[in-house]
Amino acid sequence: MGEVKPVSSFFTWWDGVEEWLTGLSFVPQLLVTLAVVVPVAIVTAIVLNLLVEGVLSVLDRRRFADDDGTGL
Repeated sequence: MGEVKPVSSFFTWWDGVEEWLTGLSFVPQLLVTLAVVVPVAIVTAIVLNLLVEGVLSVLDRRRFADDDGTGL
């Protein structure tokens, strides 16, 4: 028998989750989706904020505009 690939296993798991979720009525679907989507959105926003802040701090030239290095 062939080797099970991790991507194939993930898609098999995801199909099961999707089938379970679509089998629920609207309110439980909404609650489960919000319980997953809201935390994922918050974590994504925090990570993107840190990433953008880090890149902009490297590219920010105003820090070195003064002789004492304090910026403008």
